[in-house]
Amino acid sequence: MKNEFPFHRFAISINRKIDNAVHRNYIKRRMKEFFRLNQHLVKEKHDLWIVVKKSFDRKNAVKIEQLFLNTLVEIDYQ
Repeated sequence: MKNEFPFHRFAISINRKIDNAVHRNYIKRRMKEFFRLNQHLVKEKHDLWIVVKKSFDRKNAVKIEQLFLNTLVEIDYQ
């Protein structure tokens, strides 16, 4: 969703049923850092809210980041 601010706003929501707090925080840190490094792909400023419904581990993180990257690229084309 586009916003009127001069910056992106990014939020992550993770269900408490997903593993323990340490693992949920790992997922949040990983997603925030990946967005920070790739936010230049979205030209217009947006509010982004990511809802994590399934857990992922370090082995699957690259696949998840690739899906997230594809989504960031698609946002700019809509």
